[in-house]
Amino acid sequence: METMPSFDIQPDESGSRPVTEEDAPKSRRAFSGLKLELTDEELYSPGVPKILLDNLTRAEEDNAILRPFRDRFHECDKKNGKLEERLTTNRTIDVISTGCLMAGAALVGYAPALWSSTATPAHAGPMALGIGIVLSVSGLVARVISR
Repeated sequence: METMPSFDIQPDESGSRPVTEEDAPKSRRAFSGLKLELTDEELYSPGVPKILLDNLTRAEEDNAILRPFRDRFHECDKKNGKLEERLTTNRTIDVISTGCLMAGAALVGYAPALWSSTATPAHAGPMALGIGIVLSVSGLVARVISR
């Protein structure tokens, strides 16, 4: 009787090792062991100038293709900087408006306790209510203006 292969079994990793930079694919790996300096004799060989001109032409074509990307990168980088600055400004305004709303709501909620208390002056309740309303409205206005 044949047994069915189990797909739940994990592969054996006893011989595995993490991938390092040395294992990563490199460009022109076939030429990595060659010396790059050319002697005068090698330079005057008929195929070398053709190869050098071909590489130069390819590099110029790549450069022409990549130049617009470089320009667009700089434009996007500037735009990103402006947007990040605007975002930090909006966060600051959000924090301030939230703080005003919280303080105003707390004062409005605490005002009745001040009114009914005999230990506080008579004008403490209306003053807390007025300051609370002003803080709440200013927090709302700041939030609306920032949007």
